[in-house]
Amino acid sequence: MFSRLLIAVLVQITFLSFSQAEVLFEGYYKVSQFKKHVGFFILRNEIDPKTKEFKTISFMRLGKNGFNMTESLTAISTTDFKPISYSYLATDGGKSKTIDMTFKGETMSGIVMENGEKSKVSKKLPKGTFLSSSLYYMMLNSKEGLKTGTKFEFNAVAEELGDVTKGTSSIEKKMVSRGILQLLKANNSFAGMEYENYITNQGQNISALTPATGIETELMKNSEEAVQGVKVSAGTLEKVFGNVPKGKTNVLNN
Repeated sequence: MFSRLLIAVLVQITFLSFSQAEVLFEGYYKVSQFKKHVGFFILRNEIDPKTKEFKTISFMRLGKNGFNMTESLTAISTTDFKPISYSYLATDGGKSKTIDMTFKGETMSGIVMENGEKSKVSKKLPKGTFLSSSLYYMMLNSKEGLKTGTKFEFNAVAEELGDVTKGTSSIEKKMVSRGILQLLKANNSFAGMEYENYITNQGQNISALTPATGIETELMKNSEEAVQGVKVSAGTLEKVFGNVPKGKTNVLNN
């Protein structure tokens, strides 16, 4: 679920002039529960003007205070955010779940493998459905845009569930100061959860909080501040991202 909570960077159409895939956002987030550090999350967004594909890649590792969880997501859409495919993997102790989905027209189909049990999925999607990891991009390109005092109602695929559900995202009427940053506060309801994000007016996600679980994430300037001793091999990150992310392409490192 954490991959959904940590979505969002601005995608501008001018990036389509680049000749190869460009990393638009990359950052490491510290993950805490009730203010105690439990792990980290990495998010990368990139766009390939040649294939006209937008890709979100994320990885989470929780390994403190009773947690032993890993989660990764690779989600691919068109540059106007129509879903193409996604792959999701999660482990929690001895439990595991993998989801591989593809999209054709308004139909989502694929395979869910959970704790060794395999099931096929084929669903007709409401028109305009997108991958939830693209939420703020959709808001940015909506009629109202991404700004104070707006409310966005939507249908989106909850990648960790392999299902589509309705949701809402409401932006509060006033900007919030956090250090030198002026941020929008988004109150969201999706897939049975209530959570909030603080984001820049360019869509970069600075922090997220799920009150019901006490889980909080915050963007850090470097990987060390986020990881804090929670171990993961370089090989694992290379398998997910193609290399080891540096986490420097974000508003905190501009």
